Amino acid sequence: MRYTEYHAGKPVIRDKELLPEAMRKLAKLEDMADVREKMCDEYCQYPCKCPNQETLDNICSACELAKLFEVLGGGEGKECLQG
Repeated sequence: MRYTEYHAGKPVIRDKELLPEAMRKLAKLEDMADVREKMCDEYCQYPCKCPNQETLDNICSACELAKLFEVLGGGEGKECLQG
């Protein structure tokens, strides 16, 4: 279920009655802050091990977790993966 919608480009809770469940889901997301360390391969965790920057760029751009890292880490995804 989606708990938010956008008004004037800002996310808002769709219905005040959904707020408690939305907060529980947000807390679960925040609890996943260490997901990168648990799920990324060695190139993401240790970019110096990657043979070259082009290979690392290809790996990071294809990563399905980049959007999640952006949400959890506040970055733009790629630097979170390489970081």
